[in-house]
Amino acid sequence: MTTSSDSNNKKPTEADNHSADQHQADVGSKTSGNASTDSPNANDSSNANKSADGKVTGKVDTTANSTVKYPTYTAKAATQSKPNWLWVLPLVLVALAIGVFAGQWWQQKQLEANASDEERTVSPQVATATGVTEVEKEVTQKPVLTVETVKPEPSEMSNDLSADGTISPENVSSVSGKVSGVALEQVLVKEGSQVKKGQVLAVFDTDAIQQQIIQAQAELAEAESNYDLAKKDAERVLPLLDIRAISEQEADRYVATANQAAASVAASRARLNNQKVTMQNAKVTAPVSGVISEKNADVGNVPGPEPLFTIIEDGQLEWQAQVDPNKVGSINVGTTVEVSLPDNRSVSGKVTRISPTAEEGSRQITIYASLNRSPYAKAGMYQRGVFKLGSNNQITIPVSAVITQDGYDYVMQVRADTNDEGETIHRVSRVKVALGERQGDRVILLEPLETEDPIVRQGGNFLSDGDVVRVAQPEAATADQ
Repeated sequence: MTTSSDSNNKKPTEADNHSADQHQADVGSKTSGNASTDSPNANDSSNANKSADGKVTGKVDTTANSTVKYPTYTAKAATQSKPNWLWVLPLVLVALAIGVFAGQWWQQKQLEANASDEERTVSPQVATATGVTEVEKEVTQKPVLTVETVKPEPSEMSNDLSADGTISPENVSSVSGKVSGVALEQVLVKEGSQVKKGQVLAVFDTDAIQQQIIQAQAELAEAESNYDLAKKDAERVLPLLDIRAISEQEADRYVATANQAAASVAASRARLNNQKVTMQNAKVTAPVSGVISEKNADVGNVPGPEPLFTIIEDGQLEWQAQVDPNKVGSINVGTTVEVSLPDNRSVSGKVTRISPTAEEGSRQITIYASLNRSPYAKAGMYQRGVFKLGSNNQITIPVSAVITQDGYDYVMQVRADTNDEGETIHRVSRVKVALGERQGDRVILLEPLETEDPIVRQGGNFLSDGDVVRVAQPEAATADQ
């Protein structure tokens, strides 16, 4: 059974405190007017219910006879504390470390995967300088390509020398008209016509020339008549001089008149002869046999001083080739040439002469070759030809093995090597080469390689210096196996 003292000593619950607080608020509002007139004892009692830190002790003063008074509740102002984030920092650092480690691990896996897929090699020098892992060392010794190898070998190579040149007439004759002031009446040939010596090429207007001949003949007849008369007069008066019937002066006058008449006869006869020659020259004939290469004659035109026709004597053409002075030494008079013509045709010939001096400007030597007759070879053509200089054995390599880079030629030479396990591998090395003329799929190797190791036949552009390759077995060996 609970005693009253127990009841009094029981601590108020949260609900009791809440009711007391509410009741105190109500009483406080009713007695607010009397609060200021309370005696000092009331204040002391109120202070007695506070602990040293200002908190309410919860004890009620029951000594007062009047109404129950609760001590004034003074709550300490709550201060908002800042959150403490220091405990989060270690977690963040741990997460970052895990992320960095995972990224490095993933990147390393990607590098290993790429190296495995590409099967690329690492230069031994680079591996020594930087240090390689076991994975990189393994990749370095894996072949990147399967290649076929060949060795330089002798081949029958032509020494023919190619050059460009102009086809020109070997000998040319120009034909001019010997008649001046008369128009052409007929033109009997065209450019390209074959003509013979003495053949009529054109005819001037003979009617006009004939009229001039008739006029010259009339003038001659008149001059001869005047001469006969003057001669007779002189012959008649000269005897009178002997008998002093006339003076010497008068006799001389008759003689002079007769001489002038004789001179007029000679002049008229000369004009007539000239007209007859003109009539003969009215026919323009070919001075040589050959081909008409140029025509400047048209019917009705009065020719000027330029030639009427140009004839290539005997139709003979020559090829005038320009050759490098360093290569002329292998060409001699009599060397055979083969000149290309349009439509896959050609014409052959022989060297007739070699110019002793180089052309100013081009610094080339002109070589003249007389060509055989061909209806397809025309003067003025600019054609490529070949000097036939024979052939001999030359050391050659396939054109497909050549790698051209930065103006130089290289080949990939395959050399035997040993990997870390002592196995034989094949590693390529890029070697510079000096090449000569190319003929077909072969090219002349001017200087031998330093070693007898084979070279990659084709695909060298896909290799780098130091790459490991797999050498394909020859077909014959494969068939035997």
